[in-house]
Amino acid sequence: MPFMLFSLSIFFSMCFMLVVYYNKFIIEVMLLTINSCEFSLSIYMDKTSLMFGVVVTLISGSVFLFGCKYMSEDPYFFRFKWILLSFVISMNFLIFSGSYIMMLLGWDGLGVTSFALIVYYQSKDSLIAGFQTLLLNRLGDALIVTSFFVFISFGQFLFSYGLQEKMMTLVLFLTLASLTKSAQFPFSSWLPAAMAAPTPVSALVHSSTLVTAGIYLILRMMSMFNFSMFLSNLLLLLGSVTCFLGGTAALFENDLKKIVALSTLSQLGLMVFTLGMGFPNMALFHLFTHAMFKALLFLSAGTILMSTFGTQDLRILGGISMSLPFCTVIFNISSLCLAGAPFLSAFYSKHVILEKMFFLNINMLSILLMSLGTVCTVFYSVRLMKNLCWSNPNMVLILKESSFLVNFPMMILSVFAMISGKMMFNIENWFLESQLIKMEFSMLINMFMIIGIILGMIFTINKKSMMLSTLFYLTPLYNNSSKLINPLIYNMMHLDYGWLEQGPKVNFYLEKFSNKFSLMFNWPKTNCSMYIFFMLILFFFFLMNGFYF
Repeated sequence: MPFMLFSLSIFFSMCFMLVVYYNKFIIEVMLLTINSCEFSLSIYMDKTSLMFGVVVTLISGSVFLFGCKYMSEDPYFFRFKWILLSFVISMNFLIFSGSYIMMLLGWDGLGVTSFALIVYYQSKDSLIAGFQTLLLNRLGDALIVTSFFVFISFGQFLFSYGLQEKMMTLVLFLTLASLTKSAQFPFSSWLPAAMAAPTPVSALVHSSTLVTAGIYLILRMMSMFNFSMFLSNLLLLLGSVTCFLGGTAALFENDLKKIVALSTLSQLGLMVFTLGMGFPNMALFHLFTHAMFKALLFLSAGTILMSTFGTQDLRILGGISMSLPFCTVIFNISSLCLAGAPFLSAFYSKHVILEKMFFLNINMLSILLMSLGTVCTVFYSVRLMKNLCWSNPNMVLILKESSFLVNFPMMILSVFAMISGKMMFNIENWFLESQLIKMEFSMLINMFMIIGIILGMIFTINKKSMMLSTLFYLTPLYNNSSKLINPLIYNMMHLDYGWLEQGPKVNFYLEKFSNKFSLMFNWPKTNCSMYIFFMLILFFFFLMNGFYF
């Protein structure tokens, strides 16, 4: 399987060279026609889809090699590989889809296979995480299926058909569906919960597959439709809030995998924020660079877990640089990429995005939240490196085993994590974006990293915040969502079921699933009404667009 995925990556690279001359390829297979409405499967190959395909297959091949060692002792290893391969195939279906029907096949395939992978380690925690992931992704699926009625009225499902400006409701539905898949606020809680899956799955989910599906759909829509001011402001608000939320939550977290997951949340917020500013190519550029170093970060974290027998608490791990020197170097490289260190991959995308942010006439609140989120990103990156690599060793027993299946994928991804930014910048002129801004703003962008480094070196945060670890109580809200149907269950007890005569049976099954979540309004103990009121006021002032930079 790794050989097949690496071969696909080479094939997509060759197709990209052809697309440079022929612009794009479209392969369409007609399924049926009903009342002048055409149902077809369409494969769309252009520069965006082929570059995305190269990144996905390259990362998937590296993760498969790593997974052969990481899951070698699993008795159901072959079943795991086939589920993971189905996950990658579903993502490729979504990438190369030229119609919304084929896109829905990949979209639903990602949802079903991700649920199977999250609950792979069968336990109560993994079941709760899988339920939460499936619930939030089903919200987006329902919006997409609802939008199909509008496409039927058009008589077309093709991306190339375009969307009319009067169909604002359709674009809003598809945008909200994309935000659920990309874990934007208030749909963010499933992303840290997905850490219940094995580490190779997390490396794929958080780098180039599941979480980027929503970003890719918005990119496709922006290529054929100019977003309204309302949708742009909505993306700016949700992107900046998500970036700030992910950064602050990672500061008070001690679980290694969860910190890396929250870093993905903040970077996704940055991509959505870039889309809100109206720069889809820059968002795509950052998506590619982020996929490389985030997969590398997860593989190095998985190597640490294998060597320390599954220990994930930063307070227990301590310094591992003497025991695992190669893994330490790889972890430092990926963490510096995450922080946006100069001349690494993320520097070429992140720095330009921040320059655009200060140049444009956008909301002052979003600029403030994004600036704080950028400082927090550097803060927790330095905190990770300080606790894992620069502190005194705490663990007595560390396995120093090295394997080709572990080191080779990390070597491949480390090279691309360092050079992918400059390489893509030179290959494709989409990303040649520059902006002349004032010297004060340019120095301020550099100060973000300096302030984050200083804070990370000075402060050692070992406490855990319940509010931030649950992402402002989003986790218990969705986990206990079945409590909301209790009034419906009570009213159904008084209905006349007529010829069904199944009233007691229906009540039994409904109460069986709802009684488990009967404590929703008893947790947390503190009242959240002030928090909800504050968020509503914040959203109202943001939409008023009263303050501009």
